[in-house]
Amino acid sequence: MNGLTHSDFAPTFASVLVVDDDPDALLVLTGLLTALGAERVCPAGSAEEALSVLQRESFSAILCDYRLAAGELGTDVVQRLRACLNQDVPALIVSADGTALPAEALNAADMHLLRKPLKPANLRAVLHHVLSINRAMA
Repeated sequence: MNGLTHSDFAPTFASVLVVDDDPDALLVLTGLLTALGAERVCPAGSAEEALSVLQRESFSAILCDYRLAAGELGTDVVQRLRACLNQDVPALIVSADGTALPAEALNAADMHLLRKPLKPANLRAVLHHVLSINRAMA
């Protein structure tokens, strides 16, 4: 071969916390992120579950659905998770409803929007982009 490894084609990223109240979506996102090179993916079905996980583990990125159970918004969940970590972890908000999310609010909160249905190449590109910005600022 020419000396290229698997990581040359699918660069890895350390860990992603995925928050979604839909069990099927959690399963799909976990598999997708693993296939894209995530070394560790931790699914959480609610903000409370995600906060509990943060007591034991840290993550290099958060992927959160925009609309969660009981009217909770993913943007609010990410803010709570970041406050718990006392760190601005890169965050991606996933939504099928792009009209409900003003770009200015997401930019001000340093979050990035991905529209459903997710395209694997787009997810990987955006995730690597936000992680590289985060590393450059560290």
